[in-house]
This record gives sequence, C-alpha cells and structure tokens, in this order.
Amino acid sequence: MTITAEAASQADERFRRLESQLVREYDDVPPSLVHEWIERARARFGGARLQDYVPVFVAREVRASARAFPVETTAGTALSSWARNTARRLLATELPRRWAHTAGVARRAEHVARVLPEKDRELLVAAAWVHDIGYAAELADTGLHPLDGARYLRRAGVPDRICGLVAHHSGAAAVASLIGLADELGEFPDQRGRLRDALWYCDMSTGPDGQPTTVQGRLAEIRQRRGPEDPVVRALAINGDERLAAVRRTHRLLRRAS
Repeated sequence: MTITAEAASQADERFRRLESQLVREYDDVPPSLVHEWIERARARFGGARLQDYVPVFVAREVRASARAFPVETTAGTALSSWARNTARRLLATELPRRWAHTAGVARRAEHVARVLPEKDRELLVAAAWVHDIGYAAELADTGLHPLDGARYLRRAGVPDRICGLVAHHSGAAAVASLIGLADELGEFPDQRGRLRDALWYCDMSTGPDGQPTTVQGRLAEIRQRRGPEDPVVRALAINGDERLAAVRRTHRLLRRAS
C-alpha cells in the first residue's frame, strides 16, 4: 500500500494530537515514556490494512501501558515543604502562571525522583519547587532568574547543591554567556549528573501552565512565546542539544524503572 506525502502528514498530525491527549490523560506518567509507547505501537500497527483504525489500536495499547506504570512519589520533608511554601509566597499571587508551571515541575519531580539515589530524591523535589523563584520582583536583580534565585537561596542558607541546581537549570549557562553574566553565574558550581539531568527533564516536560508536555512541544512553546531575539531562544542554538541529552538520559532511567 502506497501512502502519499499528504496522507503521511495528516497521519503524523493525528498522532501528535493523540500524544497530547494521552500525556494530559496520564499526567503521572513521564511524557517521554508516552511518546515512546506511541511510536512503538504505531510501528507495530503501521502495516494494518485499515489505517483509519490504527490510532484506536495505538491508544488502546498506550493506555494499557500507562495503567500498568508503577506510580511512586517522594514523600515531602521539611526542606521540600520550605521550598514549596517559599515558591508559593513569591510566585502564586504575583506570577500565577509561573506558579502553575512550578507546581507542575514539582509534581513531575515527585515521580521522577525514584530513579535517583535515595539521598538525592528530596533535593530534586526541593529544587523543582524553587527553580524559578528568581522571576519574582522581590528577588530580581541581574535579570537572569536562575542566578537571582540561586543567590536568594544561598542567603537563606539552603544547601549548596540546590543553589547550584537552580543556578544552572535548563541551560542557564548559555543564556548567561549571551548577556554577559557568565562570571556571576560561575559563583555556583554546575553539578553535572543524574540529579541535574532529572531537574532539566522535569522542567522540559512541563508546559507554562503546569501541564505535562513533550520536550519537542516545550521547545516549540518557548520559541513561540519568547520570540527569536530573546536570549533564552538564542541560547537554544548553544544548549538545545544539551537539554535534549539530559532528557534522553533521564528517559532511559525511567524506562528501566518502569
């Protein structure tokens, strides 16, 4: 059976819509796993004679995988409770959309944390809650929110690892270089590893309103919302591959744990 380019494009669009639907429907499941399950099921049913039914078969198979996915959360402690309350105080009223995103990132972190060593799980959840507090007017100083947030956390006596995670989250170093703040950001060590990757994954799989999304959808949304001249968008030419690599590494850990 020959499939025209137009038909293939229409099919791709149908599966993109299906993926968005299933990601929202199963928001306890990491979006990258939903994407992988869809691609696997789509390949399996790709040769079916009645192509109109393929999305139905794919959705059924993905839902079965999602229902079987073991959902575990990391219990909160004094540190993550402080981080949550701090983020709420700084963001909820002034920046409600940023607060919604933050809460979504933290929910994702509670589920993703299980792939980390036990000593790092609470650090991930706490860092997720405070990763964007630098947007608050009370904290804004340099205009680079990861740096402003990290400096506030350091003054508050938060552990150095969390300060470093916040300072360097989601490719902040590339943005800092573009706007002349690389030396200032260098006050905080960039702690590469699974914990850093996991925070980037959570941020890159959560949309601006807190809804789960794929990394491709997140990058597209950033470009559209900010525009081509924004330093964050310009930095994607530098840190885009690094973001994707962090997401892939965390995805592999989640896949092995599922």
